[in-house]
Amino acid sequence: MTNNVKTIGIFGGGQLGQMLSQAAASLGFKTCIYSPDENSPAFMNSDYQILAEYDDISKLDEFVNKIDFATIEFENIPIDTIQFISNKIKVYPPINAIEISQDRIKEKNFCKKLGIKTNQFQNIESIKDLDSWDFSKKSVLKTRMLGYDGKGQTLINSYQEAVDAFNAMGQFPCIIEEFVYFSKEISTITARDKFGSIFTFPPSENVHKNHILDVTEAPANISNELEIKLYQTSANILEKLNYIGILSIEFFMEKDSEEILVNEIAPRVHNSGHWTLDGSNISQFEQHIRAVTGMRIVEPELLFKTRMLNLIGEDVHKWDTTDSNDIQKIYIYGKNEVKKGRKMGHVNFIYNEQTKK
Repeated sequence: MTNNVKTIGIFGGGQLGQMLSQAAASLGFKTCIYSPDENSPAFMNSDYQILAEYDDISKLDEFVNKIDFATIEFENIPIDTIQFISNKIKVYPPINAIEISQDRIKEKNFCKKLGIKTNQFQNIESIKDLDSWDFSKKSVLKTRMLGYDGKGQTLINSYQEAVDAFNAMGQFPCIIEEFVYFSKEISTITARDKFGSIFTFPPSENVHKNHILDVTEAPANISNELEIKLYQTSANILEKLNYIGILSIEFFMEKDSEEILVNEIAPRVHNSGHWTLDGSNISQFEQHIRAVTGMRIVEPELLFKTRMLNLIGEDVHKWDTTDSNDIQKIYIYGKNEVKKGRKMGHVNFIYNEQTKK
């Protein structure tokens, strides 16, 4: 690049790309969004836009020639695309982390290798593979790839239900897992920079509705001992991956104990970290931009106890004409169409000493 202002290339055009672009601009960077969706909300907040499929070689070359840094806003970018870009410019987070997080079996085996607890699981590539699974307990059958917000997963109570679900999923490679009876779901949002610094935001507590995140409370109502364990586990994962950027980890806290197990890893900024826009001294988005551009990350501090409410589908209409104020910050993503189950925006409720929950 010839001018002094550097450009960050972002694969994916959703609201996470939108908020990353806003953070990049506040740090003096330009952004180029690459997305196959002409209605990508991130296009509105970026300096350059490339509308193309992820396997369009000429457009990928155009993308590389416009940018100084490359990152992603969601993990399901084809690995061939990431590899193609990686041969020409550094991509953060690194390709191995993206590849692991795209495949539930790779993700589980990675945790297992590190000695990090997960629920019991088994790879399912044929109906015969179901023969060795214990169906006396409730299970969940999930597609190994491309699952999010409850998509590509079915609750299983018997062998026949598993066979039916596997057939309904087109017999694509799946994973079957024991159902976890948990008392809390907790997220960590952790950043690592090229200098090896690792910082985790205060863990948050999540509540889902219809498999989609509904509310996040920060900080989570957990013991100091558990908080330390979450920090250690998160840092361990980032170090082993030689990770650069924000990594989000969803944990389950088992019922009747403070045992935690990893549910899911996302190599990107995350919905459960939106509270950081108002409740922390630095947002997850700025932290990610700092890391992927070679800047030093900042130690996060909790400024305010914060409750994040997702605006799903028609919920947005209750808020899109309301103004933000000191105790509620409203974010509307500007998506072109309201759909059931679609994330349309979020609200951060801030609880300071004068505010009662």
